[in-house]
Amino acid sequence: MQINKAVEEVLSEAAVELLNTLVAHVIVSAPQDKSGLCYLPVESDNWNTTVMLMREIFEAEICISSDTEWLSFHIFQSIGVRDAQLAYQFTPTFAQALG
Repeated sequence: MQINKAVEEVLSEAAVELLNTLVAHVIVSAPQDKSGLCYLPVESDNWNTTVMLMREIFEAEICISSDTEWLSFHIFQSIGVRDAQLAYQFTPTFAQALG
């Protein structure tokens, strides 16, 4: 899928690993609403690193183009913390690309 390559070009390896975890989590926890708000617990030892990676993913812009078309979008619509859990929401465009 072209989107995988585009994501790997703009994110660090650690951010791609976290994104893969978040995608798997949303597919299992909310398969019918992949652009809905999701929550993921994070171990306190990993909190600062995880938040920095979330910020990296939030700021990333994905660009896909061909001869006659192009698409530019962000992965996250929103990120935050609730009850000591990461709160995240994929953009509708990214959620649709997940299938």
